[in-house]
Amino acid sequence: MAWFSRLLLLFLLSCMPAVSAPPSPEAWVPIRWVGGPLEIAWRTHLNRLPADVAVRDALAHWYEPATLSLLEGSPANCLLVTWSAPAEAAVEAEQQQLVKVYTDAAHQRSLAVLGLVYATGDASKIAATGARAGIDGLVLDGEFTSEFPDALRKAAGSMLVVEIAKDAAPWRWKTAPVVAVAGVAPNARTLSEMGIRGTPSSEPWIQSNIWLVRSLQRASASRAVWISSQFENASDVDYMRAVADAGAAGGRWIVSLDDALRAKLRARDVSAIATWRRVSTYLKFSEDHASWRALPPYGNVGIVVDPSSTKGDAEEYLNLVSRRQVPYRLMERFELSSAAVSKLRVLVATELDPPSAAERKMLQDFAEKGGLVLVGPSWGGAPKTEPFFEVPTGKGRVFVYKDPDPETVARDLKELVSDEDLGLVPFNVPSIITLASGGGPGQLLIVQLVNYFDHPVEVVTLRVAGKLRTARLETPEGAAVNLPLREAEGSTEVTIPRVVLWGAVSME
Repeated sequence: MAWFSRLLLLFLLSCMPAVSAPPSPEAWVPIRWVGGPLEIAWRTHLNRLPADVAVRDALAHWYEPATLSLLEGSPANCLLVTWSAPAEAAVEAEQQQLVKVYTDAAHQRSLAVLGLVYATGDASKIAATGARAGIDGLVLDGEFTSEFPDALRKAAGSMLVVEIAKDAAPWRWKTAPVVAVAGVAPNARTLSEMGIRGTPSSEPWIQSNIWLVRSLQRASASRAVWISSQFENASDVDYMRAVADAGAAGGRWIVSLDDALRAKLRARDVSAIATWRRVSTYLKFSEDHASWRALPPYGNVGIVVDPSSTKGDAEEYLNLVSRRQVPYRLMERFELSSAAVSKLRVLVATELDPPSAAERKMLQDFAEKGGLVLVGPSWGGAPKTEPFFEVPTGKGRVFVYKDPDPETVARDLKELVSDEDLGLVPFNVPSIITLASGGGPGQLLIVQLVNYFDHPVEVVTLRVAGKLRTARLETPEGAAVNLPLREAEGSTEVTIPRVVLWGAVSME
């Protein structure tokens, strides 16, 4: 009868539904999925426990398997769950047992589960209990001693440890399958809202993570870049814009729904479910166009950054240049060569302080062939009173700045560089940031537009150097549409009738 028992077991196994493995780290679409008794204890310690009884109840019982059904139809496939925080041993043990059972259920749905670590603790214990629970990794999200992250990585072995970094700069040059950094909650405010006097034509102040994601993709275009930011009293638009802001640059926002919304979702509130579906539509749009992440940046302006620089100007340069709608390519100092800059028309090299003899010759040659170079005072010949001094060099020019602060240089780029040299100029975009990629031989030119105001922008024009054959607009809200083209003085103008939050124009 042993053969019959084995045959029956094989038959029963064949009838079980197949369970696919959780996605690989590069494909993780993260969402904060916090809850359980440990989350309640930690927030009580921080004096941040929600006042609403229903919200507290939803947090406490979040790891009931039924909440996993909320993710059906959504691209979100990586749950960041509460795992470790200073608390009584019994509370932590109860939490980890809950998470273990929940992780098993999540894996049945092909979802990855990462444990959130809120504070420095026993690295060996945290890693060991995580391995026993079968979670797929750990995420450091809090204040830690300088030694703890490395100790946890060592204890975790092959288990992935992701650190949500407060300072992004060191992570630009590190290799890792996932890099996570603290970002801003994307939005736009007028100067008057910020308490600053401005004219009616003053442009709004835009808070965006686009430049940050782009800078973190320099080490590897294939690695995942996560942006961590959270809202208070968020609207649907806030959530969707956060997805668009990170997604346009090729990153992912760690989806962070507020406690009140999640409580309503658990109660199957109709309006909350509608909000979550709209957010999921934006997540799907981002993942459906994952191929765009591999396209190289489009632009004729090269910005040289020095990884060893301690001045900290690079971040502000990238931030402000993005706001000024200047298409740029980021170059590390060691990449600087005649071949690397041969297709550029402008070089911002103010971080070369001072430039080496070889770098100086290369920049001089670039200018003599018709290029525009912006350098700092270490170049020599900086003015004593004026912001910069222009040095005609062959067919081009060198601008030597007395004090090349990022705001001044970003503003001057728009004035010193012609529309033809920029390659792409958008019009009527006071609350929009544009991001261009591709455009090389055999590639579509993709121009993405993210709107940071809560109301749509009507009639946006893109002027692109050269002749285009077609232009097509895609948005998360509806079907793709073809756009009209108009030739104008060696360029092509594309008119976009309306930008709600996120749109992408593909041109050939």
